[in-house]
Amino acid sequence: MFKKRFWIFALLAVTFLCSTARPVSAAATHAFKAENGTVQVPNHPKRVVAGLYLGQVMSLGVNTVGSTKLELANPYLNQAKVKKIKDVGTPMNPESVLKLKPDLIITSNEADTKKMEKIAPTVQISYTKTQDFYKSLNYFAKLLNRDKQAAAFKQSFKKTAKQQSKRLDKAGISRKKTVGIYEMQNGKFYAYGAGFSRGAQALTHGLGFKLAPALAKVNSGAGFKEISIESVPKYKADYMFVTSSSGKGTKDPDLVAMQKNPIWKSLPAVKAKHVIELPFNKMYYYDPYATRGQLKIVTDALIKAGN
Repeated sequence: MFKKRFWIFALLAVTFLCSTARPVSAAATHAFKAENGTVQVPNHPKRVVAGLYLGQVMSLGVNTVGSTKLELANPYLNQAKVKKIKDVGTPMNPESVLKLKPDLIITSNEADTKKMEKIAPTVQISYTKTQDFYKSLNYFAKLLNRDKQAAAFKQSFKKTAKQQSKRLDKAGISRKKTVGIYEMQNGKFYAYGAGFSRGAQALTHGLGFKLAPALAKVNSGAGFKEISIESVPKYKADYMFVTSSSGKGTKDPDLVAMQKNPIWKSLPAVKAKHVIELPFNKMYYYDPYATRGQLKIVTDALIKAGN
């Protein structure tokens, strides 16, 4: 009797999974090369679950039904739409995702991918594919069949960048000055290239600033580098943008201690009051919405700092 019930339960479970996943006909799909191989994805997905890449998907006007807590906290997204998106957990919970009946799932890691592939077409995308603003938009436009929407967002970004650039010109802020992106994380200080958000894409792609030479090398390498207080002068820039991931902002004790160090005080940017501290929660995100929104934030900060 027990064995009979077990097999009946198993059969019902398989039937439920298959009916819920709703496989898409080959005629309505296109092949997309992802980290987990070539995947047949819907030409016009209607119900997408996207983890790390929620902002990228929403920027192209695609309906998203599920994401993760951290991405749902993105302050740059349309909050009315965000309220309708379900938190599917981190890592993604298969049962939570299954209930949403997605026709496409987008992940950033292998662990989620293995679980999600049983539910719907799943595309795994490496973070490195999304570090450049324009290339990232093109990449997701190809995945989601949204070239027109990507082109429209690029135009919107360029328009906003032009408006903020005019403000910088009026304030006499020269684009010949170099910029640097830095962050304090758990007592360790890091220098960044342009591919790890923190406003770098807004400064470089949008406003035309260049990274300081040593930081340009970091950018072409791993993209980030832990640096000691003794080596900070090597990675200095005319304008130094600093965030802290501790959540304590400018009161981060490790950041405060570093700022009291004579080496830090000797930096030209410190003497010129060109060290700009920005809120982590607004600078962490790097999707198209965030990058466009950060244009005004960094412009306001630069004008306040002066030339």
